[in-house]
Amino acid sequence: MAKGIRGAVDGIKAALQRHEKRATPSGLDCALADRIDFLNPEHWDALTRDASFFLCRDYRRLLEQHRPEGMQLRYALVYRDSRPIVALAAQVLEVRGSQLANLPDSRMRKKALEQIRTRLLVCGSLVSSGFHGLAFAPDEEPDALWHGVAEALYRIRRADRLHGQIDYVMIKDLDDARHAAATPLRDFSYRPLATEPEMAMAIRPHWKDFAGYLADLNSNYRSKARKIVKQVEDAGYRIEHDVDVMAHDARLHALYSAVEQRASTRLSALPPGYFGALAQLAGPQRMRCTLIRNDAEIVGFITTIKDGTRALGYYVGLDYAVNATVPLYLRLLQCLIDDAIALGCEELSFGRTAAEPKASLGAQAHASHVWLRHRLPAVNALVREIFKRVTPDEAPQRRPFKGQD
Repeated sequence: MAKGIRGAVDGIKAALQRHEKRATPSGLDCALADRIDFLNPEHWDALTRDASFFLCRDYRRLLEQHRPEGMQLRYALVYRDSRPIVALAAQVLEVRGSQLANLPDSRMRKKALEQIRTRLLVCGSLVSSGFHGLAFAPDEEPDALWHGVAEALYRIRRADRLHGQIDYVMIKDLDDARHAAATPLRDFSYRPLATEPEMAMAIRPHWKDFAGYLADLNSNYRSKARKIVKQVEDAGYRIEHDVDVMAHDARLHALYSAVEQRASTRLSALPPGYFGALAQLAGPQRMRCTLIRNDAEIVGFITTIKDGTRALGYYVGLDYAVNATVPLYLRLLQCLIDDAIALGCEELSFGRTAAEPKASLGAQAHASHVWLRHRLPAVNALVREIFKRVTPDEAPQRRPFKGQD
């Protein structure tokens, strides 16, 4: 009994300490902006120089010009003793329940979901997968950095009330190492949630092209891979690598939209012109677009972005009528490997969905996390209980390479 009482008292003390920490000014300073050019460019560049491509100022300007409908962009620089220590990129958008559950055959449920609306503040990128919303000064303690993140997001949320009440704040796409360092966020009522794992594969140094990759597969998987190549060729389609995206932007957007409309979660849809503008900005040294086509039309495409030493499988588009009889999607996944090799990358991220075919290509699951909080303490308590019961599906494990048996 005494231990139980002491435990309850300790819990109350800890909760009071967390509340006091949240309510006490940190001594950090913040500069908030709605556009990247409103912030000090030297300070932003100093923090993001070695971070993701999606944090560079040129890309941020591109997204401002080609942002999804309804999305508003927000930025912050956090300072300690007049020295920048955190660069933060975020988005605000209103989300309807129907965007979180694609139910075309259930009109009643879809109508009910349409009535559910909430506003999200997301630190990270809703148009790319990865740790693309934060950059830190290298010589600062995690407690100070994450305190700065929490305070900047709080200030953005409070400043945004003229546009409407923000209900949820999310920090997205942390790997295991960043997730472990982010535990100070608990003091600010954030709670972690494991999401679908990222499927990624190391690019072996001796692979010079797709043929080199095939040579490392065991006979069973190599035979399956070659069968996919042959099926596409026999159907009269060819592969075109590193194409002029600007010239095909309208068709690529139509194919992308076909995939987007089928997604179970549809938070943000990219507008026409985005892919062409991105290709022009990134250039052939940082982006490749591969098509599957015949002389009449393009029936599939996939894009690859070089982000540091990693290749990111970015967006894909399909003609689903053709894909029903020709393995377009599987062939496009193979093309990612070829493009990652051509870009000189050390690792390829296939993204998070369709884990089975990606595992069969050699990808392995890497844990991914988000941190989430609601503006109301009572709802935060409920979210905490829900999170305890939510676990992502376990990703399949395959051994396609020689010597893995």
